Amino acid sequence: MLQWLKEIYSEFTPRALKTLITGIGITGFVVYVATSSLMPAQKVFVQSSNSKKSVNVSSARIYVDVAGEVRKPGIYQLDSGARVFDVVLLAGGFTAKANQGSVNLARTLTDGEQLIVANKSQQNYYSGSSNSANPLISLNQASESELEQLPGVGPALAGRMIDWRSANGGFKTKEDLLNIAGIGDKLFAQIKDKVTL
Repeated sequence: MLQWLKEIYSEFTPRALKTLITGIGITGFVVYVATSSLMPAQKVFVQSSNSKKSVNVSSARIYVDVAGEVRKPGIYQLDSGARVFDVVLLAGGFTAKANQGSVNLARTLTDGEQLIVANKSQQNYYSGSSNSANPLISLNQASESELEQLPGVGPALAGRMIDWRSANGGFKTKEDLLNIAGIGDKLFAQIKDKVTL
């Protein structure tokens, strides 16, 4: 075998030998590329990072403090848009002493408000009543915008009235208004005949 290679080598000039070696190298590279392209492709597994996420959309919740003549007074959580009758039902309904006309059962509730159901010994007034041309405004049940209808009462003062009402469990007398910053004797005289408990 070695002798055979020597004989072949002796037949080539150095230049021809160099050409042959170069040709063999190129041919080998071409064969390598051709055969490697015929090799089966590797499988690559890619795990998707996009996972389906469920989004829960729930309606806003409000909190209402219910007091007075209901069977189970307390703070109740309801869906936004709930009405007075919804929270009265949650509170167990009216007691036998309740003045049901003291609240507007169809009114929409607002977050953070206090609803006080009067007893039968109190007058049948609630804000927005159609029983008279100039209804009295209930200090214990009127909303902030309804209190602003009183002379000399703006948004800031109406807000303080509601805050005082919530902090003290409602107005017991009209004179309680004098405990609120911004209400003096002069303003009290203007509004005392336009409100009720």
